[in-house]
Amino acid sequence: MKQKISDSELKKGIEEGKVIAMNCFTLTDSFVKNLEIVVKTILEFYKKEELLPSIFSSVQELINWTSLTNKRYIYYKQNDIELTDEATFLEVESKFLATINQINAESYRNTIIENKMYIHTTFEHSDESLNIKVYNYSENVQNQEDYLRNYLSDAMNYKSVLEYFDTHAEDPQGKNLGLAFSIIILKEAGLRPELMRISNLGTKGSFSKIEIPFNNTYISLRDKILNDEKIVPFERKPLVPEKFQQELDERIRRMFPEVVELYES
Repeated sequence: MKQKISDSELKKGIEEGKVIAMNCFTLTDSFVKNLEIVVKTILEFYKKEELLPSIFSSVQELINWTSLTNKRYIYYKQNDIELTDEATFLEVESKFLATINQINAESYRNTIIENKMYIHTTFEHSDESLNIKVYNYSENVQNQEDYLRNYLSDAMNYKSVLEYFDTHAEDPQGKNLGLAFSIIILKEAGLRPELMRISNLGTKGSFSKIEIPFNNTYISLRDKILNDEKIVPFERKPLVPEKFQQELDERIRRMFPEVVELYES
């Protein structure tokens, strides 16, 4: 797998309308730098450079949130925790967040790499919009999904990041604050933060998505749903047995090399 693509390869891929994809295990300094380069290059191509601070901040926080989700899953497994209600989840959440520090960073990362719990980020772009998806392939925990949905719902109404602490007593140090901050930045940039959402992928995880319209004619998937338009469902049951899925994916990649990918080792 390619670990680095050149500027010329990246620009050529964008010009040809290819999907840009990035993989990582955790948010390393090198990955964040490459992430900024990808977002900046895409926006420069569509002459939307002024959106760089808000979009880069938002996608970085979506990836960081996904990284935290993977670490949270590891914490549950290592401590043999099964969550059954929201009250228990919030109690465990405060204990989990206390383990997110420099001392435990390497241990979490090693476990994530060992279990191949990578984060896959894609950038679909056109003259109409930039759509960014951040896929999480760790086993999905329903309480985490509910927590994120509630988090996003609360953050949409924040006028200041200080309001975060009024609704999230389980996180007194603000370790989950970044996503709320990025929503406020999107608002200040005149973008619609409600176009940020998550969708369930069943037992294979979930994905976060943000849609960035480039003009007034763009109709988001959310708007299509609200207008009762016929759309392709979010998820479909696979027709290929799981043991053959990897082989099929590799064949499709060879047949349709339309995706430019950047990997972190």
